[in-house]
Amino acid sequence: MSSNYPPGVSGFEPQIAGSNESESVQELDCGNDTCDACYEVPSIEEYSHGEVTWTAEWVCNKCGEQNSREGWYDPNDNS
Repeated sequence: MSSNYPPGVSGFEPQIAGSNESESVQELDCGNDTCDACYEVPSIEEYSHGEVTWTAEWVCNKCGEQNSREGWYDPNDNS
């Protein structure tokens, strides 16, 4: 059976186009309302359907609060 793909490639999109995930940094406040800490938190970004969604998890060094946030943005919006 022949294939239109090069040897070792099954046609599964990430193998052809590469991963749509990347690492970034988000500036986030601690989730504890009584804590004033702010961090640059490593996050994972995924590009899909014209939007970038991100997820970040961290523990505040000041109060010990476990935090998890997610969000999205339009990478083409320059406003």
